[in-house]
Amino acid sequence: MPKRASTKRLPLALRLERRGYPEPDDMRTGCKVSWLIYSKLADAEAASDAALFNSQIAASQGYDFGYCAPGSIETLKDGRYEVCIP
Repeated sequence: MPKRASTKRLPLALRLERRGYPEPDDMRTGCKVSWLIYSKLADAEAASDAALFNSQIAASQGYDFGYCAPGSIETLKDGRYEVCIP
């Protein structure tokens, strides 16, 4: 007789859908995080909210962001906004 699949529920972090990001103007990538660049502050703030949500899921699964802070928004010299994402 075949084994029955486990009826245990998956942990919440594995069941949550990660949130998407607004289309960035530009981006750069790193080893532990990436950065999305926006010309509009409203898009940067929406990306920041999604990054905070997604980083909580990743952190609950043991992911280490090093010294980076997903969800943070920095203003670049050219006036655009850079958002750190997991």
